[in-house]
Amino acid sequence: MPVIRRGSALLELLVALPLAAMLAAAAAAMLVGVWRLARRGDSQLAGTRELRHAHAALAADVRPLRARDLREARDTAIEFDAVLGVGVVCAAPTRERIDLLAADPDHVTGLAWAASVQAGDVVTLWHADTPGTPRPVDHSTLVAGIWWSSACGGAPWTAAWADRRAVRISLAVASPQVGMIGAPATVRRRVRYSLYRSGASWFLGRRTLTGGRWDTVQPVAGPLLSPAQGGMVVQALDQRWEPAVQLEETAVLRLTLRLRRSPVGNAAPRLDSATMDIALRGEHAQPDR
Repeated sequence: MPVIRRGSALLELLVALPLAAMLAAAAAAMLVGVWRLARRGDSQLAGTRELRHAHAALAADVRPLRARDLREARDTAIEFDAVLGVGVVCAAPTRERIDLLAADPDHVTGLAWAASVQAGDVVTLWHADTPGTPRPVDHSTLVAGIWWSSACGGAPWTAAWADRRAVRISLAVASPQVGMIGAPATVRRRVRYSLYRSGASWFLGRRTLTGGRWDTVQPVAGPLLSPAQGGMVVQALDQRWEPAVQLEETAVLRLTLRLRRSPVGNAAPRLDSATMDIALRGEHAQPDR
């Protein structure tokens, strides 16, 4: 017959409760550690994602540039004439206008231009240095007016592009010589990347100069560090990788962006940074004389 020991259940309960509390505390600490690790990983991924997005946006605009397309390069801003697209002179031009085979970007068969041409954009044409010599000389001026044209429809070499409209561009400053049919023409628009403040945070923003006026800033990445903390640093380097004395001597643009990770728990905030070196395009034509 079993012997019942009075008080044993209470003793076992008194022993089990502290053990259960210790196990619960250990499990809670483990969960908190996993949560902090996940938060730290999310913070790191968020910072990496913002820096990569900024790199992609800047590289897409900067890589097609020549040194003389730069207008400003300083710690908190970079300004330049970004390429909208490249077309072909497709009809007999004059010194005051050209017919350019460049379609409306909204047209399904159109060329892949970044945006429609507008008055105030910069257009660059090429013409022969002197009659009978093949060396090209470029001429840059502003777009004064735009009309959609069908003047290129009868050109034999554009028959395959018959469904693409041409744009007739009047020039603000007449070209020194009549352009060449079949020659390329590049259209650019002023773009500015800079740090701007929104509330208590700083962001990288992009603006374009359209029709002589700057549009509303478009956020690109952030939040970044403030200008005083080096949130954005732009360096213009020459062919010797030394600071360029003049913007026209720039061969490489070095851009550095810095941001602070979101703090997790009591851990000290950490900084993330990305530095990109973007080589500018070489010159293939002589400047205007």
